[in-house]
Amino acid sequence: MAFGVRFIRWRPVLLFLSTALPAAALGAWWFAALPKALMVRGMGIAILIFVVLKLRGLTLTPSPRLLLIAGAVVGLLSGLVGSAGLLGAAIFLSLNLPPVAYLASEGTTPVAMHPVKWIVYDVTIDLRTDFWPLVAAMIAGTWAGKRVIERLPVEKYRLLVAGLLAVTAVQMIVTG
Repeated sequence: MAFGVRFIRWRPVLLFLSTALPAAALGAWWFAALPKALMVRGMGIAILIFVVLKLRGLTLTPSPRLLLIAGAVVGLLSGLVGSAGLLGAAIFLSLNLPPVAYLASEGTTPVAMHPVKWIVYDVTIDLRTDFWPLVAAMIAGTWAGKRVIERLPVEKYRLLVAGLLAVTAVQMIVTG
């Protein structure tokens, strides 16, 4: 988000977050009770179906309704399994934004959702601090990824994102 803040498309981000934030809080409350492997596999299946449909020509019409529904689904799943960023990424991909605007806009949503979940998790479970190296790795990876996609033609960029989503979805299905 910070690497492309001037490219953020605030209207879709705010529509998405208006339902994602309360749903993320609800999902975080349910986190301790539901089987995580089942939720991760379900999210992987949903992402894979979306990618296949998108590659076969599915066109989601960007609309406030799509963003509100997607925000609620992604927020709830994010609270349940810790992150549903791939599903959110797939939804934002359907907006056909330029690469940096896509990354910055989609990246804004977890920046808003994670603190909400963190507060709920902190009340319901014991948070460990060994995840901070992962945060540093994510920041470095985002910076490096931005440098790469700025040089890619838009169509190659979309295929790359779809491919990465598909690979990750299969990994989620297999490993849970």
